[in-house]
Amino acid sequence: MARGKKKEEAFKKEILHNEEETEMQIDKKEINKDPKNEEEAQNEESNATEEPLETEEDKAEKRWLERILTHPIKVLEKNDELKTESYVIKTVGQIIDTEQDIWYSPRKKKPIISDPGTKKLIEATGATFPKIIVIEKQSDATSRDREQVWIEATVLFPDGTTNEDYGIANRMNCPDPISGANLPIMARKRGMHRAFYRSGYIGLYELNDENEVLEARGEREERQYKMLQEKLKQQELKNKKLVNQMCKEIKSPDGELVWKINDQSKLTQLAKGTSLVSYLALLKLRHLSKKEKANS
Repeated sequence: MARGKKKEEAFKKEILHNEEETEMQIDKKEINKDPKNEEEAQNEESNATEEPLETEEDKAEKRWLERILTHPIKVLEKNDELKTESYVIKTVGQIIDTEQDIWYSPRKKKPIISDPGTKKLIEATGATFPKIIVIEKQSDATSRDREQVWIEATVLFPDGTTNEDYGIANRMNCPDPISGANLPIMARKRGMHRAFYRSGYIGLYELNDENEVLEARGEREERQYKMLQEKLKQQELKNKKLVNQMCKEIKSPDGELVWKINDQSKLTQLAKGTSLVSYLALLKLRHLSKKEKANS
């Protein structure tokens, strides 16, 4: 009995928390009694939960990401037992984490790939960097404001082909404190990743590495936060609907659905006590009182 009473009290608190939402939702059901109005109400509810129409930006993002994720990459596979190597063709989407490693930047109008995503592709292809030349050192600068590191990187692919490209990091293109304090590392990454992506072997000339567009990192975090907010909002809506449905299924000792009762004297009798039936009867009395005031 004690355990049942605790469960009942917990459920009661949950209903109390959603009192206003429950009244609003059930009020709509009362208004839309005839089949025509019920159908209109259902259509409105379904439209409210539908995803928004796809914008031009959404279409551009979809095209770009599909283009990158379906791009073929020659992957090196090694068999340690047989000591053999073979090549298989995989898409970028099969190698990287499509949820975490790549996103579309509305400001840059291009997809951005993360540092971990780039490392996965480099490892999968078996590419190496046999030569990294420092053209300009950080210590060559005459002052801190003029500090710059310039690196030339050469990538070597398993078929013997190579590609060279440059990576430059300075106070202008590394404005944040972390990247600004690590100019040699930033220049090295930029040079290596450029040489890798902009090679004939890989052919992803239009893909931006996150080390090149540092401002896109904040843009991504902001977008992820908005997506999380939307998911929480949808879950909250589902919870409210569930509580509302449970309220409508609570019956009186006579087996009558409490929320369908409109006799105030009967509801007053049911409202005496501390049970869920009593609470719901009290809630219905408040609902009828508000309805009367609105109609007066």
